[in-house]
Amino acid sequence: MGDKKTVSEIALLFGVTEMGVRYWLNKGLPCEIEKVIGVKPRKVISVKDVETFLKLGITNEKKA
Repeated sequence: MGDKKTVSEIALLFGVTEMGVRYWLNKGLPCEIEKVIGVKPRKVISVKDVETFLKLGITNEKKA
């Protein structure tokens, strides 16, 4: 799965509720559906996509 995390894992990582993460998904946060045999399909989200979505990326650019 790599850097992909479930809705609940993203919620814990960013200190928000699962409903908050689902709100982000409704507002356009990209996700994928992970299908595993014997397990209900679930949404997985890239941490980098969340950071980009929330504009938390750290830049070292100096403004002139």
